[in-house]
Amino acid sequence: MMFDLKKSLFVSMAALGLFAATATINANQADAKTYARVTSNSKMSSDPTTRNISFTGGNAIYTKAGTLRGARLVASTATLSTLANSNSSSDNFRAYRVATTNRGSVYYKVVSFDQQTRGWIYGGKSTANFGGGTKQFTTFSTNNLSDAQQNSLYKIASPGIANDGKTVTYKQPAWTQYKVGRQVLDSTPYANATFKIIQVGTRTREGDQWVQVQATDNQYSQANGWILYSGLTLTQTPVADNAIRINLVDSSNNNNVVKSFDYTKTGAQKGTRLGTQNGANWTLAASDQTQLQNQINTNLSGTGYYVGALNQTQINALGAATFGGSVNIAVTKQTAIADNAVRINMVTPNGTFLRSVDYPKANATKGNYLGYWNGNVWALSNDDITNINGIVNNALTGTGYFLTNGQLTSAQQQAIAAGRFGDNVTITVTNTQQSQSSQITPYASNSPVFPVWGAKQLTASQSPLVTNTLSIGGVSYDADFIQKAWNNGKPDTTAGSNWEKLQTAVLSLSADQLKNYNDASRADAITKYMAPSNMSFGPGTGTFSTSQVMSYVNGNATLAKLQSPQYPQLTVSQDGKSITASFTTVQYTANTASSGTYGSPVNVYYVYE
Repeated sequence: MMFDLKKSLFVSMAALGLFAATATINANQADAKTYARVTSNSKMSSDPTTRNISFTGGNAIYTKAGTLRGARLVASTATLSTLANSNSSSDNFRAYRVATTNRGSVYYKVVSFDQQTRGWIYGGKSTANFGGGTKQFTTFSTNNLSDAQQNSLYKIASPGIANDGKTVTYKQPAWTQYKVGRQVLDSTPYANATFKIIQVGTRTREGDQWVQVQATDNQYSQANGWILYSGLTLTQTPVADNAIRINLVDSSNNNNVVKSFDYTKTGAQKGTRLGTQNGANWTLAASDQTQLQNQINTNLSGTGYYVGALNQTQINALGAATFGGSVNIAVTKQTAIADNAVRINMVTPNGTFLRSVDYPKANATKGNYLGYWNGNVWALSNDDITNINGIVNNALTGTGYFLTNGQLTSAQQQAIAAGRFGDNVTITVTNTQQSQSSQITPYASNSPVFPVWGAKQLTASQSPLVTNTLSIGGVSYDADFIQKAWNNGKPDTTAGSNWEKLQTAVLSLSADQLKNYNDASRADAITKYMAPSNMSFGPGTGTFSTSQVMSYVNGNATLAKLQSPQYPQLTVSQDGKSITASFTTVQYTANTASSGTYGSPVNVYYVYE
């Protein structure tokens, strides 16, 4: 048999080739079971600004779809979590391609705005919205222009070439849109240009404020764009020689000008001071101070800021200001009014805002009226009148202004009653302090050495007799019944009479039970007093002392000594066959009093044996 080596080698190589092919097919089949394949891959055509994204931290970025063979890690989930919480807008991302796999998964190709990171990330199961490891992200939000921003003109504070957000202008706020950069590379040619602000907003990551500016002169319109608000400076238009420009600035941010206005004074000379220096402080002429307060509060109306009466710091700044120049006056933003409160603004007779106080009520609903319509006018409940009197009087303490006689007038009550919760009302207060009386509140104790300790407030009795009862066998006998039955010491003892019934009932009591009733009857009397016709101290103004009160009380017989309503004491005769009744009172003697302010209640402390 002839052996053909060449043929044998050929057959062997063919067999090997077949084996290799078979192995390759099997390997491909195995790979097909392990790796996904892309079924579509296209450039995204939707509005680019809607394709700014951030990350959920649930998926990483790969060089290709993560389930494809050969995909390599670009950025881990930990890295993406850090980027998602970054405070730098250069870490914003844009999606620009989308791919789907045979498994129905969606992948987005994304790139960071600084172009340092690029790759594919799982985006969920639908191209209708971002999902998976991605989420749509707003890089910048517009806000409302403040009145000051809307009505002011500005210049670039430091013209130059720095790419720092506040030297040159940008087509969009820096790093808020992909590959959208500077409007001008050098702002030096625009150093003298004035701009108005036409839009304002905040970058999401930095939280800083950007404004879109527009040149007032078309020759500088090339610089129209976005710039950090902090990169601008207010343009000061010429101030008249007899005027002072007053810039009302936020007390927490001196660069935030809320409103500006010029205060003009006939005959004033440029360079002279508005006020007069008096030691370390400045003073203003009364007419200047009144006009300035009114003009400041008028300009602040509707801004959420207020000044009210000028304080010494503000007066010092205004007094030192020179005509032909400007001055900054700090103003404070007013807190929001709670939904269940009515803010009561107090103004002086000339209309100057003085101060405000909030009157809240539990469970009140925003928009509802504080008072009620009584058929003729708006009215307040008695409790509201008392409470509002108190908080307004407290708010006016030390201001030199008052409520008339310390009480809301009918006009003030009507104005407040018509106020709605969540809103404010205004009342006018007076600078004439009225003489007021203080209501005396009596307290009593049995300690003449320390009468205030353990003293309890007495209640004015509406009856000449105590009101506690003696209950015997289900029948109640009060002091009135006992007094009428006793009939001024001549009781009717005939069978069936009231006295006979009472006597029979009392005789059924033990000695302890009777003693308990007599003690309770006296204890009831000790809590009450028979009020004289006048329980007030005064009238007067300002404060008063303890000695002034005691001098007044001791000089008035009806106040120096008070007495309780009468209380009965029942006694059983020695033979145990009858009872007697006596009626007496507790005597209170004035011992000391509190000091205070006219118009506020005053405590007078009495002692008893």
